[in-house]
Amino acid sequence: MSGWKRVTGDSKQYMIWLLPWDEDASVRHLPWATWALIFLNVIAFFFLSGEGGGEAWIKDWGLVAGQPHWYHFITSSFVHAGWFHLIGNMLFLLVFGDNVEDAFGPLPFIALYLVGGFVGDAWYVSSNAASMIPAVGASGCISAVAGAYGVLFFANTIGVRLMLFVFPVHTFKVAAPLVLLFWFGADVFRTFAHNGVLPDGGGVNFVAHGAGFAFGLVVAVVAIACGVGRRYEEEVPGHAWLGYWVETPAPVRRQATRVS
Repeated sequence: MSGWKRVTGDSKQYMIWLLPWDEDASVRHLPWATWALIFLNVIAFFFLSGEGGGEAWIKDWGLVAGQPHWYHFITSSFVHAGWFHLIGNMLFLLVFGDNVEDAFGPLPFIALYLVGGFVGDAWYVSSNAASMIPAVGASGCISAVAGAYGVLFFANTIGVRLMLFVFPVHTFKVAAPLVLLFWFGADVFRTFAHNGVLPDGGGVNFVAHGAGFAFGLVVAVVAIACGVGRRYEEEVPGHAWLGYWVETPAPVRRQATRVS
């Protein structure tokens, strides 16, 4: 499985894995913020690979809990441990991001993405101060987006592909809450059960996922309380930058008049 923030170290290659691929909700606005974040992650991957490659740029730009620098809270989310890590994360962002951006608007969506990643990283750093293994990947940010999706689009179904290496074997539809529970439920449980402490060694940074996902849930609940969901369901155009966080007037229908 992919789409998760990695703490570099031991890695496993999966022959058979599951991949969220599509969902049943169309978007009303061009999801340019989602596409821009994907573009930035891909560009960063190519640029940093060219600057030194491999462990060198992970060490320079990854987040080390035992020796954090303020800029690593930003750069680590745009650094990935390899192609599989990058592609998995970007597919998760593409599946969940466009719909959340559609409801939130570009600016609140970007804020959710960045702050969600920071919350996960901050908890990871505060609870693992002895760790000197760099953490990299955007999945703390993406977990926040997925958490918000789970609240805003609870009734949706998501297409899940059964993959053999890189080849799709079968696609089936699954209710969105079950998909999110499968990918993020264990991480949320372990994060709170272990107070954000990771076991020794490399692998999956479940703290970034669990904290990010919980943050996204909370933000989406607040959004529902503020009327974002209700206004979105009314199918009014929405604000160009702030989505459905603010009231927007419904389009006025002009009545035809007959002149005699």
